[in-house]
Amino acid sequence: MQTKILLPLFVAAAVLTGCGDNQTAITGEGKTLVSVNGVDLKESLVAPQLAGIPAQLLAGRQNEIVQQLVGQLVDQEVARQEAERLDVMSGDNYKEQLARFEKQLKINTLMQNKISEAVTDEAVVGAYEQSKASFAYPAVRARHILVKTEKEARNIIRVATPKNFAELAKEKSQGPSAPQGGDLGYFKKENMVPEFAEVAFSTAKGKIARKPVKTQFGWHVVYVEDTQDKYVPPVTEVSQQLRQRLSQTVLQGYVQELKSNATIVYPKAEEAMAKDDMEKDMAKDAK
Repeated sequence: MQTKILLPLFVAAAVLTGCGDNQTAITGEGKTLVSVNGVDLKESLVAPQLAGIPAQLLAGRQNEIVQQLVGQLVDQEVARQEAERLDVMSGDNYKEQLARFEKQLKINTLMQNKISEAVTDEAVVGAYEQSKASFAYPAVRARHILVKTEKEARNIIRVATPKNFAELAKEKSQGPSAPQGGDLGYFKKENMVPEFAEVAFSTAKGKIARKPVKTQFGWHVVYVEDTQDKYVPPVTEVSQQLRQRLSQTVLQGYVQELKSNATIVYPKAEEAMAKDDMEKDMAKDAK
């Protein structure tokens, strides 16, 4: 069964087709992908979704995924046209939802702007330099040669050496790392399938494992190039985590600043109720 990677129907429809009556938001720009009752839907409507799909999931499946996205566009467009035909925009339900959406959109845009302003590449690098020791973990750097049978793997072990391993991997490995000489880079034990990890982390630095290891992918010949008790990954490997951490800190500080500059008044009755609820919660926690 293939991994499900597309958005559910109508989720984030406002992002896909825009809101309001802007014609470009509805039809998009570029090459026409499909026409629905005379309305051309164009390639820019699927571009954000394609950009958000990891490369490893997109590889070899781009045409299939585009067709799925086009199918979603068709579903959304026929529904949009029917909504306009029935004039749902004049109803109270539509107006209430639109007001809530606009409120949230204003907040989201404000916060995104603040993050873009504060969480720069320079800020990420600075945060990395200050905290990189906290990212350290025991790691192995290994190369491997993946083949279909144990016999093939054992034959390779007989001729493999640290010096010729990369060339053998390019020649014989059937895994995706073959063009890189079987190089897997540095990795945590828990990031590999257990059988492979056990061999990689029990083989000495600079040695080729004496026996091949079988996993769901086939038979592996493993060469351990390096081991480190406290490997510090490069900033590129942890930049997303750092950006999320910085963004959270920035937004918390920004909201606190906005609150400190605002006049906030709680009605006395509600304030008393809130205080009473808080005291009850504290009493429960004490028990």
